[in-house]
Amino acid sequence: MNELSYSQKKYLFAIYKLCQGGGEAKSSEVAKIVGVSKASTAVMASKLCESGYIKKEHYGQINLTESGIKAANSIYTSCVIIKEFLENTLGLDPETADSDAVKIVVHTSEKTVNKLAEHILKG
Repeated sequence: MNELSYSQKKYLFAIYKLCQGGGEAKSSEVAKIVGVSKASTAVMASKLCESGYIKKEHYGQINLTESGIKAANSIYTSCVIIKEFLENTLGLDPETADSDAVKIVVHTSEKTVNKLAEHILKG
Protein backbone atom coordinates (compact mmCIF):
# COMPACT_ATOMS: atom_id res chain seq x y z
CA MET A 1 0.00 0.00 0.00
CA ASN A 2 1.16 3.52 -0.74
CA GLU A 3 1.97 6.09 1.90
CA LEU A 4 -1.17 7.53 3.41
CA SER A 5 -2.28 11.05 2.56
CA TYR A 6 -2.81 13.71 5.20
CA SER A 7 -6.58 13.19 5.07
CA GLN A 8 -6.34 9.40 5.24
CA LYS A 9 -4.12 9.66 8.32
CA LYS A 10 -6.60 11.98 10.04
CA TYR A 11 -9.53 9.66 9.38
CA LEU A 12 -7.66 6.48 10.36
CA PHE A 13 -6.46 8.12 13.55
CA ALA A 14 -10.03 9.19 14.43
CA ILE A 15 -11.42 5.73 13.66
CA TYR A 16 -8.63 4.11 15.69
CA LYS A 17 -9.37 6.29 18.72
CA LEU A 18 -13.09 5.50 18.46
CA CYS A 19 -12.49 1.76 18.04
CA GLN A 20 -10.05 1.36 20.93
CA GLY A 21 -11.12 -1.50 23.13
CA GLY A 22 -12.66 -3.42 20.22
CA GLY A 23 -15.50 -1.04 19.50
CA GLU A 24 -16.88 0.23 16.24
CA ALA A 25 -17.03 3.78 14.90
CA LYS A 26 -20.02 5.63 13.51
CA SER A 27 -19.57 7.95 10.54
CA SER A 28 -21.10 10.80 12.53
CA GLU A 29 -18.54 10.33 15.32
CA VAL A 30 -15.67 10.28 12.83
CA ALA A 31 -17.01 13.42 11.15
CA LYS A 32 -17.16 15.20 14.50
CA ILE A 33 -13.56 14.30 15.44
CA VAL A 34 -12.14 15.17 12.02
CA GLY A 35 -14.25 18.32 11.80
CA VAL A 36 -15.96 17.60 8.49
CA SER A 37 -19.44 16.82 7.20
CA LYS A 38 -20.95 13.34 7.22
CA ALA A 39 -20.86 13.44 3.41
CA SER A 40 -17.09 14.04 3.43
CA THR A 41 -16.70 11.18 5.87
CA ALA A 42 -18.71 8.90 3.57
CA VAL A 43 -16.43 9.76 0.63
CA MET A 44 -13.27 9.07 2.63
CA ALA A 45 -14.75 5.90 4.12
CA SER A 46 -15.32 4.65 0.59
CA LYS A 47 -11.70 5.39 -0.33
CA LEU A 48 -10.40 3.70 2.82
CA CYS A 49 -12.59 0.66 2.06
CA GLU A 50 -11.21 0.46 -1.47
CA SER A 51 -7.65 0.69 -0.07
CA GLY A 52 -8.36 -2.12 2.39
CA TYR A 53 -7.99 -0.10 5.60
CA ILE A 54 -11.59 -0.31 6.84
CA LYS A 55 -14.76 -2.36 6.46
CA LYS A 56 -18.06 -0.55 6.33
CA GLU A 57 -21.47 -1.73 5.31
CA HIS A 58 -23.83 0.77 3.72
CA TYR A 59 -25.11 2.94 6.58
CA GLY A 60 -23.23 0.68 8.99
CA GLN A 61 -20.52 0.83 11.56
CA ILE A 62 -16.88 1.31 10.58
CA ASN A 63 -14.31 -1.31 11.54
CA LEU A 64 -10.58 -1.27 10.90
CA THR A 65 -9.14 -4.15 8.90
CA GLU A 66 -5.84 -5.74 9.89
CA SER A 67 -3.94 -3.35 7.59
CA GLY A 68 -6.01 -0.45 8.93
CA ILE A 69 -5.11 -1.38 12.50
CA LYS A 70 -1.42 -1.59 11.59
CA ALA A 71 -1.45 1.79 9.83
CA ALA A 72 -3.45 3.51 12.58
CA ASN A 73 -1.34 1.95 15.31
CA SER A 74 1.79 3.27 13.63
CA ILE A 75 0.28 6.76 13.51
CA TYR A 76 -0.84 6.48 17.14
CA THR A 77 2.53 5.19 18.39
CA SER A 78 4.41 7.99 16.63
CA CYS A 79 1.94 10.48 18.05
CA VAL A 80 2.52 9.24 21.61
CA ILE A 81 6.31 9.44 21.21
CA ILE A 82 6.15 12.97 19.80
CA LYS A 83 3.63 14.06 22.46
CA GLU A 84 5.97 12.87 25.21
CA PHE A 85 8.83 14.82 23.61
CA LEU A 86 6.76 18.00 23.31
CA GLU A 87 5.56 17.68 26.89
CA ASN A 88 8.67 16.46 28.70
CA THR A 89 11.49 18.01 26.67
CA LEU A 90 9.94 21.21 25.38
CA GLY A 91 7.68 21.75 28.40
CA LEU A 92 4.35 22.10 26.59
CA ASP A 93 1.18 21.50 28.55
CA PRO A 94 -0.44 18.07 27.91
CA GLU A 95 -3.37 19.43 25.88
CA THR A 96 -1.16 21.47 23.53
CA ALA A 97 1.36 18.63 23.25
CA ASP A 98 -1.40 16.18 22.30
CA SER A 99 -2.95 18.50 19.72
CA ASP A 100 0.40 19.43 18.16
CA ALA A 101 1.64 15.82 18.10
CA VAL A 102 -1.39 14.81 16.02
CA LYS A 103 -0.75 17.70 13.62
CA ILE A 104 2.93 16.79 13.27
CA VAL A 105 2.17 13.12 12.61
CA VAL A 106 -0.56 13.65 10.03
CA HIS A 107 1.22 16.46 8.14
CA THR A 108 4.64 14.79 7.94
CA SER A 109 5.89 11.92 5.82
CA GLU A 110 6.15 8.52 7.44
CA LYS A 111 9.91 8.56 6.87
CA THR A 112 10.35 11.86 8.73
CA VAL A 113 8.06 10.81 11.59
CA ASN A 114 10.01 7.55 11.99
CA LYS A 115 13.35 9.40 12.04
CA LEU A 116 11.99 11.90 14.56
CA ALA A 117 10.69 9.08 16.77
CA GLU A 118 14.07 7.29 16.56
CA HIS A 119 15.85 10.50 17.57
CA ILE A 120 13.49 11.10 20.50
CA LEU A 121 13.85 7.50 21.74
CA LYS A 122 17.68 7.75 21.60
CA GLY A 123 17.71 10.96 23.62
